[in-house]
Amino acid sequence: MSKNFIFDMETIGANVLVCPVVDMAYACFDWDRFVEDPYTFEEIASEVKTVKLSIADQMKNYNCSYTKADIQWWENLPKEARDNILPRENDLTVGEFCDTILKYLRENPKIGYWWSRGNSFDPVILFRLMDSQGQGKLMNEYLKFWKVRDMRTFIDAKFDFSTRSGFVPLADESYWNKAFVAHDSTHDVAADVLRLQAIHRAENDLEQTRR
Repeated sequence: MSKNFIFDMETIGANVLVCPVVDMAYACFDWDRFVEDPYTFEEIASEVKTVKLSIADQMKNYNCSYTKADIQWWENLPKEARDNILPRENDLTVGEFCDTILKYLRENPKIGYWWSRGNSFDPVILFRLMDSQGQGKLMNEYLKFWKVRDMRTFIDAKFDFSTRSGFVPLADESYWNKAFVAHDSTHDVAADVLRLQAIHRAENDLEQTRR
């Protein structure tokens, strides 16, 4: 199977047209490893790359905005996630961000499916940023629009839509709860790779028992 690409964005607000992006985490993973050489949380998390964007640049140059309620939502998150919205010296402009992502995609050719949690959100924002730099068409050369896949729908369909917003229990919940930080984009990406892996391994085990 072709290499898969997965990404997650954290934003201030949920309006895809104007919300500033805090950061984006992304990684490639090999579906064929899920059964024979499964990923661990630590391994996939170490392979995830994260880029943080300048909120000031987006507000000043790209007419981004947020509301008081958007900030209040962030204030209720764990400190590890909350600190991500603070400005840092190496925050990227939108132009620098697009160059960084396109460089990664060039270095990882033959990407088949690309995954996000909600195709009406992250992919739309990614295209918005790329298009602002005249790179929307180039992005589609690497990430074909018809190959984007939604994590929520994939998981819900596997469980007859009985799960909560596309989540599936993972093994060793006590360890997971200690290791995972909600709304930390790096952890969100690693978690979704493990969710795909858990489902695929369970289906493979079931297929083996039927033989």
